[in-house]
Amino acid sequence: MPQITVSDDLYRQLEAESSEKDVTDTLWKMVGSYRRSNNPESDTA
Repeated sequence: MPQITVSDDLYRQLEAESSEKDVTDTLWKMVGSYRRSNNPESDTA
């Protein structure tokens, strides 16, 4: 699995958004959302 490095400030924001969920899952959802919005062809097979 690729490694993602984030700043302490961003990590705290991720923790706040994740609440009871796993921060890693939240981060990957955000990465996927960003990827789809900035490159819609990236998710086509």
